Amino acid sequence: MTSNPNRKIYFFDLQYFIYIFISFFQTANLHIFIFFRTFAFYFLTFIRMNNEIILKEVLNKRDLTAFIRFPRSLYRTSPYYVPALEEDERKTLTKHPALAFCDLRLWLAFLNGKPVGRIAGIINRKCNELKHQQRIRFGWFDVIDDQKVAKALMNEVETWGRSENMTEISGPSRFSNMEKQGMLVMGFDKMPSISSEYNYAYYPQFVEQFGFQKEVDYIQYKVKVNEVPERLKMLNKVIQRKYKVHIKNFTSSKELTKYGKDFFAALNRSFASLYNFIPLSEEEIDYHIKNNLAFADKDLVNLLVDEQDKMVGFSFCLPSLSKAFRKSKGRLYPFGWWHILRALKKNDIVDLYLTGVLPEWMNTGIHTLYHCQLNEIFIKKGYRYAITNPQLEHNPANRIWEKYEAEIVFRRRCYCKELGV
Repeated sequence: MTSNPNRKIYFFDLQYFIYIFISFFQTANLHIFIFFRTFAFYFLTFIRMNNEIILKEVLNKRDLTAFIRFPRSLYRTSPYYVPALEEDERKTLTKHPALAFCDLRLWLAFLNGKPVGRIAGIINRKCNELKHQQRIRFGWFDVIDDQKVAKALMNEVETWGRSENMTEISGPSRFSNMEKQGMLVMGFDKMPSISSEYNYAYYPQFVEQFGFQKEVDYIQYKVKVNEVPERLKMLNKVIQRKYKVHIKNFTSSKELTKYGKDFFAALNRSFASLYNFIPLSEEEIDYHIKNNLAFADKDLVNLLVDEQDKMVGFSFCLPSLSKAFRKSKGRLYPFGWWHILRALKKNDIVDLYLTGVLPEWMNTGIHTLYHCQLNEIFIKKGYRYAITNPQLEHNPANRIWEKYEAEIVFRRRCYCKELGV
């Protein structure tokens, strides 16, 4: 067999390298020690860099999309989370009329190059002026189960608040009562309505560890749709005769939108004393008419009017769209619209979206008129349950549900804490 000279040379070089390496190791332990120490330093630095929480302010469309879509990955295994429609979120964050008097900043948190949290800071200048506060709000708060990430996000909002001379931070809330507010503290095993937030159970644990304290609680009832009790029907007849009020009927949704201004003018007066509420501007009213009343089912909107046909109370309901929003995965297209359309036409749950009466008509009991009429409509449409809108826990109007087969299914909390120097 003929030998290969190249192989011999290679083998000789390998032997020589091993010999030199062993000799170096035996005679230069100090160099080896320095080498491995340097290697360990850079390796650990690399690990630390990859475990460092990086906060990034949202300043462009790409980051805004990441901000909006982050909850999809966070809640991808949750059977209860209801995603918001992506385009609605984008419009709210960029074109909402409240931005005329609100300062808004958004941040994303990254770990190992992946988004792990988000938060918004809101300074509502109009609210602060009306309520004589120096308060910053936090909202759109979502985070993985990592207290350090949550703390980093909250610190960013607090730091901005201090730089703007704010003395308190509250939340979670958005621009006003017309948007989602409150952190879920009860009802983690149930699917919420589209007008309310869902969050994991560790959220309230985090904010309480950060020094936040309860300011108010909102509760929601699940009401079984049964026949209206006879005693309530009799009471309604007495109230109608005494106060000469009745429910206005509409022949079309288009006719309903003509009363949009009156509807929200009544809402402004009815909600005036509520927590966090400030009167809606004309621009905000137009915004909500377009996004709410324009697509309402006329049968699910009741307006209470007096002898002069002036509005004194209102109610606005919507078939539950929670399951439809889940199926759409937060998108109208290509098939999200179909799921929503089906939910509007056939459903067994209805959401009581907005209800109220004017301040001078409170404690008269006239709200039972639209409750009874809605109850009869719910039966005709095949609804089995109604979910009330979030109401302050000590609101006397909650007593109406004592007359029905109802239970509290959700509790959400708004927190507050002082901002130290």
